[in-house]
Amino acid sequence: MPPGYQTRAAEIQRLSNELWKLGRFGRLLWRVGDELTEAVRETFAALGFETELTGSRWASVTVKVDVDRRLLLYVSASKSVIQKRAPELAHVFRMLHELAEDTDRVVLVTNTHPSARPADRPGSITPEALNLLNRLGTNVLTGPTLFALWTLLLQDGNRAHTSVERLYKQDGGMFSLSTSVDRFGVKDSFVTLRRAVSPPPRAVA
Repeated sequence: MPPGYQTRAAEIQRLSNELWKLGRFGRLLWRVGDELTEAVRETFAALGFETELTGSRWASVTVKVDVDRRLLLYVSASKSVIQKRAPELAHVFRMLHELAEDTDRVVLVTNTHPSARPADRPGSITPEALNLLNRLGTNVLTGPTLFALWTLLLQDGNRAHTSVERLYKQDGGMFSLSTSVDRFGVKDSFVTLRRAVSPPPRAVA
């Protein structure tokens, strides 16, 4: 076996693992429907929470924050901006009245205009629809924001878990991360991943 073979093999395996992660969680940026739903579940599972795929009839994904508290996430399959009369709002209303308990938080997950770069996308929901969800105590979480949350986990697990706690406690409206993470999270995440998959510099003899 040539010198350095084991080191190179281990490095190739590390690169393969990082690229696999990028592909899996990158679906938060570019997918809707079942693929987005699975990526949402995997993200909260990576954060250490107990998760369950529960089907589109109710919540798409259930996340157990702790023994008594849950996030009930409904993942929209729409690529268009969510309107006030969109079926997603009717579904959220039913969830609140037929499924959610007093200690649950309902969250609508959107990924509108997935073919556009996140920075170039218009708002995912109209002001009228957002105002209605705000009155219902329902939060809106976009795919890019959740992707930024996943990359925050790679950098600072405590901050990532604090952000999930904020998501639960927020009583309606559009959820965002801190200004620095929310503004630069997706951009910085690619920088982080590039650093993660870049081979270490060679030692100077």
